Amino acid sequence: MSFLANTAFEPKVTNNRFDDLCNVAGVFYVDSAVADCSAGILVVRDALLPDQVFADINNLNTWKMKAATATTNMNDVVYACNTHDSQKLDGYYVGHRTLGLGIPAGEIGVYTKIYFEGDKIYRFGVGNFTTAIGDNEYATIGANGQLVPAAAAPTDAGSLYFKILATGNFREGSSQSFGYVDVLACRVAVAG
Repeated sequence: MSFLANTAFEPKVTNNRFDDLCNVAGVFYVDSAVADCSAGILVVRDALLPDQVFADINNLNTWKMKAATATTNMNDVVYACNTHDSQKLDGYYVGHRTLGLGIPAGEIGVYTKIYFEGDKIYRFGVGNFTTAIGDNEYATIGANGQLVPAAAAPTDAGSLYFKILATGNFREGSSQSFGYVDVLACRVAVAG
């Protein structure tokens, strides 16, 4: 899988002392093969990774990640590939212009938990959307962990969605980069 253009992810949460910014380590897989993971791609945990040193032991802190899909709902724990502070590219550290870098196949990366409580804002690159958002005010999770613009929020109990709040251009250093979309992570309430 190759990297998608103009993808990025930034959690717009500042109070991380109370679990507002929960990160886990993981390696991205498509089917059973390691694959490149573009920044901001939504994923779910698949299984624990085997320890890299000891046989028959799983690493309890590192997960195999797979792309979230349209069937992902509130019973799934959803993460976004978070390379915002990453400075490693194909095994080499880089000093600047890290916005939107993906995680190369087989590399362990950081994945940030998305809270769908209706009070957390996240910033994605325009490349994280399957199409331009146009006049749409919402987005849902589609195939391959990308966001799909929608005119209305879903109504099925337990469905996950994002309310589109704002758009603009990322600033990287002293220049503008590609476009971003700020979203509020929400879910459809379950009766009871």
